[in-house]
Amino acid sequence: MKLLDLIIDKMEDLKAEDIKVYDFKNTSPICDAFVVCEAQSSRQVKAIADAVEKAVLEAGYKIKQQGKAGEESWVIIDAIDVVAHVFSSEERAHYDIDKLYKEFIRG
Repeated sequence: MKLLDLIIDKMEDLKAEDIKVYDFKNTSPICDAFVVCEAQSSRQVKAIADAVEKAVLEAGYKIKQQGKAGEESWVIIDAIDVVAHVFSSEERAHYDIDKLYKEFIRG
């Protein structure tokens, strides 16, 4: 399974909301895509992030880094080619990453 699909599937399995993919493949040397989702509680943020990290590693992909900002309200999982962002609803609204990268949303 491709890394991007694996991350999306795992987010969906854990009932992540408003999953969006930002395609940077031809525009950024840093990564091919961001996958952004939100959760309704800090427990759900942690559960989604932990499950994504575990699935990525079990599938044989590497994780460069996992970062946590704001006490489990935003977790970043850098799987090199794809970076997953798991936000609480409040943090996602605050940082408005969707507006920042709107031109890269994959339809």
